[in-house]
Amino acid sequence: MSVRLFVHYLQNTIGELALGESSMMRFQYSTDWINSEHAFPISISLPLDGSFSTSASHHFFANLLPEGNVRQQICRSLGISHSNDFQLLKAIGGDCAGALTIDASSESEPKQFSARYEPVTDEQLALWSIGTPNAFSDVTGQNEVRLSLAGAQDKLPVHVDGEQIFIPIADTPSTYLLKFASPFYSQLPENETFITLLAGAVGLPVIDIRLHQTSKARVAMIARYDRILSQGNYRRLHQEDFCQALGISSTNKYEKEGGPSLQQCAELIRRHTSFPLVELQKLLRWSLFNLLVGNADAHGKNISLLYDTNGSPRLAPFYDLVCTRNYKKITRHLAMSIGGLFDPDLIGKQHLRTLASELNMRPNVVIAATSALIEELPTALTSTAAQFADLYGDSPVLERLPVIIRKQIRRTQAALK
Repeated sequence: MSVRLFVHYLQNTIGELALGESSMMRFQYSTDWINSEHAFPISISLPLDGSFSTSASHHFFANLLPEGNVRQQICRSLGISHSNDFQLLKAIGGDCAGALTIDASSESEPKQFSARYEPVTDEQLALWSIGTPNAFSDVTGQNEVRLSLAGAQDKLPVHVDGEQIFIPIADTPSTYLLKFASPFYSQLPENETFITLLAGAVGLPVIDIRLHQTSKARVAMIARYDRILSQGNYRRLHQEDFCQALGISSTNKYEKEGGPSLQQCAELIRRHTSFPLVELQKLLRWSLFNLLVGNADAHGKNISLLYDTNGSPRLAPFYDLVCTRNYKKITRHLAMSIGGLFDPDLIGKQHLRTLASELNMRPNVVIAATSALIEELPTALTSTAAQFADLYGDSPVLERLPVIIRKQIRRTQAALK
């Protein structure tokens, strides 16, 4: 059994992973990468000089892997122990979030390959669209398919060409994500599509999302922001989520469990982005939007940094925007506190002032941003509902979500007074 894996960026080998004590993965940059004029650290938590802990390197790479029930099904399908991050990464690390690919090849020269895709039939997509069987575990790790996506929701990396959907083979980049219906949370693809459209309507930079109708259910189809078309081929862009940037395990992604806080996110943005004032305003608006639309799942893995060609990060377009308050089984408490408070119904001016201090902003700026979003959202709700209905027809989300959001707006408005 191999005890080393090799990490590639833009088809160049940049380092290796060794399996150490307690099954922890230790990453080491290659000398060639460190000496390259294009070298940059693949994570804020993994500086080029190697001054990082084994736990930081393990958490960065383990954060590329799926979680929860999706992970259990993949491990069962591949005959891998549920806790074996190293072997799971070896099996499915060919197409991850961002630009890295991980495999057992130690080739030092740039790897050459041609894009290979396998078409998905309408019948197969329709079966996946209802949420069973689990599409990701049904595909990845089988027949040279090496796909890995973090998170617990069932989603599948694919390539889309016109109306045809394809599964990428081997290390071929995916260009879209499909998100399927959930047996636990009704109209989840419709919910995410509506809330993302709403976020875009109030000026937040968001992913490109649309609904795709199969014969059985709707699927959310999301264009990957970490893929670009360059000279006729798709190229991966590097990214990392805030758990990776802070060296935090995905099992501790919520602030209450030791996960990233808004203050920690702001400190990273201030220290490492080229235009921190611009990015901090995005972070503030994102956190206030989640408060007002009832999104309690905006944790450290649901916000990321996207790197440019010079290795400089900025906030990635916002994704995984859902009105979780629509589901009674999900707590209403926020994943990241605002001014030290997790209960969205109790957040008032004093908490916004504390948030301003944590973000190193003036209190009147944060309060004014909250008031402005409160003013913008009702009009945006009306226009987004009309846009959604025009694109996709009637849906239960058009009845429920605006009611929930307007209630939260009124609660926050009253608390501010």
